[in-house]
Amino acid sequence: MTPEPPQEAFHDLLRGMAALSGNRVVADIARLYGKGAPPDLSIACNHKQIASKQWLVEALAETYPKPAGPVWVLGAWYGVLGALLLDDARLAIPGIVSLDIDPTCAPIGEILNHRHVQAGRFRAMTADMMAMDFAAQSPAPGLVINTSCEHLDDVPGWLATLPKGLPLVLQSNDYFREPDHRSCVPSLDAFREQAGLSEVWFAGARPTKNYTRFMLIGRR
Repeated sequence: MTPEPPQEAFHDLLRGMAALSGNRVVADIARLYGKGAPPDLSIACNHKQIASKQWLVEALAETYPKPAGPVWVLGAWYGVLGALLLDDARLAIPGIVSLDIDPTCAPIGEILNHRHVQAGRFRAMTADMMAMDFAAQSPAPGLVINTSCEHLDDVPGWLATLPKGLPLVLQSNDYFREPDHRSCVPSLDAFREQAGLSEVWFAGARPTKNYTRFMLIGRR
């Protein structure tokens, strides 16, 4: 029997795992692979990335499950976090705006989240988060998520541009040796100080092999 090419074999494997688990996000990822996924989707969906995103989903379900408006995910890449948020029955999210500066991300995110696009609950957008005026958005954001604070040049400066009282989920880490990380923090307390939130509903640290990821949920 002639073996399948690696991409086709992986596609079949994902379809099998989706059938076994009944997980709709896995089925959507399998569908995306069938349509021709970008090579780095495997990085966006690796165990570290998924664990970090699932940690966020779990914490949000416990602290702020019903945002009053659409959820903006910044630096969203291929929209995997949006898919997880919209698929969790514990969350009542009106919709997701999945924003990334890379123009190749939006089409992939919309294919991955095709069910939510059809339902009017997912929109992918190409823009620079640093240039967004969230006070001018209509409807007003109910929650802004930024899981890439370590990549920003000035975290307090960016936060100061956001509307006062805006609910936020922020993540950063202590992985200082990564060249693209410009605002890493050495501890959870340092992250709390850097963010300067007026209210903190959740603060946690998740150790991994090479670094610790920090997360805050609260209000600007």
